[in-house]
Amino acid sequence: MKDITKQIGQIVDNIDLTVEGVYNLALDRLDFCATKWARPGKYIYKEGDQFLINSFVIDETLSITATGPFIGGPGTYELEKPFYLPGTKLAANTEWTKKSLNLREKTPFIWLYEVIRLKTYGRGDSREYESELRIFFLDETNVKDYYTADHRENVVMPMQNLALQFIEALQKDRNFKTVEDYVIVQFSRFGVETDKGVIENIIDANLSGVELRITLTKYKNNCKC
Repeated sequence: MKDITKQIGQIVDNIDLTVEGVYNLALDRLDFCATKWARPGKYIYKEGDQFLINSFVIDETLSITATGPFIGGPGTYELEKPFYLPGTKLAANTEWTKKSLNLREKTPFIWLYEVIRLKTYGRGDSREYESELRIFFLDETNVKDYYTADHRENVVMPMQNLALQFIEALQKDRNFKTVEDYVIVQFSRFGVETDKGVIENIIDANLSGVELRITLTKYKNNCKC
């Protein structure tokens, strides 16, 4: 049985980072039909160039527009790749701290919370294992200037979108059973809004985001080796 933490890491690696930009001549701006986890203050990339996202504009049709110095013009852009880390509370905080002093180099942050319990199946079953997982999708937030609504709009919702992109990547992997249902828990201030102390003060940073709770079922492969 392969390490489940590495398998989750492979799913993270398969998350689609791309968004498509179309130039809006009437409004002189670059429109995106889906911005995924893009947000003001973060960067977006095209062909090796990076551009700072200044703001989002939600128009009357509820489409979302990213505005900023998008001198790259229409085409395919890539969002910042999430930093993935599995581990216990203590181990995650230690590795998180050692990674870098620059938050931009380790956000958005996907953390697979351990302890992990695996239910395994016998030879006659097509399933290899089943496990209930808790995965956190987090990004830096502005505790000084943001109100609760700001945390939710600028960080929580983009991280919820990232969680949904993770599920989409998972659904495309035929090694795993399709996830029929899941639970998303939102945190305006991660580590402040506690789950009976379980997640309090885990990461030494000001973060917001969501927790994804899923039951992951891995199928056996047909290798006869």
